[in-house]
Amino acid sequence: MSKIKNFINTTSANLKSTVARFPAAILFLVTTTSIVFTEIQGNHFDDNILARIAFSCIFGAFLSIGLQFAVERFNNLKKYSLMLNILSFVSAAAYYLFMTDGSTSQSMVVHLFVIVFAVFAATLYIPSSKNRLNFGNVFLAHFKSAFISVLYSGVMFLGIAAIVSAIDLLLFNLDYKAYAHSANIVFTFFLPVYYLSLLPKFNSQEEEDIKKSEIAYTYPRVLEILVSYITIPLISIFSIVLIIYFIKILSTRVWPVGQVGPMVLGYSAAVYVIYILGSNLTNRLAVMFRKVFPYVLIPLVAMQLVSSYIRIEAYGITESRYYVVLFGIFSITGALMLILRKNKNPGAVVLLAACFAVISIIPPVDAFTVSMNSQKSRLEEILTRNEMLKNNEIIPKSDLTVQDRHEITSITDYMFRMGYLDDVEFFPEKYAKENSYYGNFDKIYGFNPQYGIYVPEEEPRFMYAMLDVSKQMDIEGYDKFIKANIFTSASEKVKIGDINLDGKNYTINQKFIDNELIIYASDENNATLVEVSLKQLIDGLLEFAGDSKAVMAPEVLTVNRATKAMKMKVIINELNVDLTADNMNINGNIFVFVAIP
Repeated sequence: MSKIKNFINTTSANLKSTVARFPAAILFLVTTTSIVFTEIQGNHFDDNILARIAFSCIFGAFLSIGLQFAVERFNNLKKYSLMLNILSFVSAAAYYLFMTDGSTSQSMVVHLFVIVFAVFAATLYIPSSKNRLNFGNVFLAHFKSAFISVLYSGVMFLGIAAIVSAIDLLLFNLDYKAYAHSANIVFTFFLPVYYLSLLPKFNSQEEEDIKKSEIAYTYPRVLEILVSYITIPLISIFSIVLIIYFIKILSTRVWPVGQVGPMVLGYSAAVYVIYILGSNLTNRLAVMFRKVFPYVLIPLVAMQLVSSYIRIEAYGITESRYYVVLFGIFSITGALMLILRKNKNPGAVVLLAACFAVISIIPPVDAFTVSMNSQKSRLEEILTRNEMLKNNEIIPKSDLTVQDRHEITSITDYMFRMGYLDDVEFFPEKYAKENSYYGNFDKIYGFNPQYGIYVPEEEPRFMYAMLDVSKQMDIEGYDKFIKANIFTSASEKVKIGDINLDGKNYTINQKFIDNELIIYASDENNATLVEVSLKQLIDGLLEFAGDSKAVMAPEVLTVNRATKAMKMKVIINELNVDLTADNMNINGNIFVFVAIP
């Protein structure tokens, strides 16, 4: 019982000292928790304004923590502690005004993530700056604090959820929002506060703080086993797989279509984390890992950069590709630093990561400006090529290839999600907003969004088309017609109907040769009078197989031909086509109009 009491007393004392140590961060966390509470409850406030305030508070919390570590690291800053706390609030307000938009966009989320990462990386580095402390110890203290706080918070939430569930089932009904509120309090407030409470005052010379730091720097045996004898061997095996894969690429000269980038990016991040975690370990595996893996990392990341370049050449730059490339450059630069520097302090690599993150948000080389200009240029090129851009205005046009329609759709949707359309001078301003963009795509470009695209011919394709019976059919110049079924047949000639003109009997037939369906008429002597090939029509329909419109006007589904003996018009009423690498299966029905000239 006394142990539990001591634990509670120690935890309470740590939390109280944390509030005194990080007052600004605590206020930011309280505000963020309150905003999430308001969102869970449902409110009459503007959601976008609440999101902007929450984003600003998250930034302010991280900044205030970093400033506090700076105060503890540099003694001459202690007298400015209050001013620096005020600075964090001013910076949060500036973030709200200049770094958030009127509506929550994907770019706003990415901006926050990158800025917070840069601030956090700098925060990790500050206590060990100028080699004041061993960076590996600082990182280990943060890692242990994060692990413990996440574990405790997870157990706490599960316990609270079980209690809420028991009360709801056994005693009286509780609002279902109780679970969300519990998660908010635990993960938005308690988790970060408890995490901060476990962090020692790294640069303090007080005896109590030194003891706490020594405990934080102690390497748990379980973690040593996990890093040295489990994680490092797994990374080594994964590295061998990547090396074999890249040797295969070099031999076949067939580059991957995008899956390798995120994989190598995750691999590089894992290598750096394990490198830093194992920087103070002296066992044989850890020492070998630190010596070898900077050399292994460089060629693997270089291959990933080549793969990313191929993707960028084909599809332009997006913010995700920008960061994949930037992280690749960082990985190679960091590996070279670890190879060439006499001091193998990984803290310099973390500081380098913060610098790269800052670069990625500074115009005009930031991820968003670069990606916007790249995609804008792609869109402008496609529109110009299709004669859809005149006098800086988009001219709607429907007869584009499925590839161009798909490209226009994907580029415009991407730019809309990122909030870039307002900055595209030729895009209609009235359609750039969320309540106007959706539902007006066809008015802007002249066709419906093309989200699908037919797969390569060696892959299966399916197409369905049906005649719009509400439209008039032009039958002028034709004497009679029949409705006939068409289908794939192994027979060279299949009779699909009979027709009588001027007292003479004629046969309407189909033949299917080399994936070409031909409708033709023959006389009583089996002489072919006229034939109509449906190949070009079907190929065109297959090209637009991803079109959302299956019901089509008669003129789109019509093929005709005339000879001296007879003229014929074929209008497709309904058509199913299933194309594979080996064969084509056709099933449907048609109208066949004929006349004697």
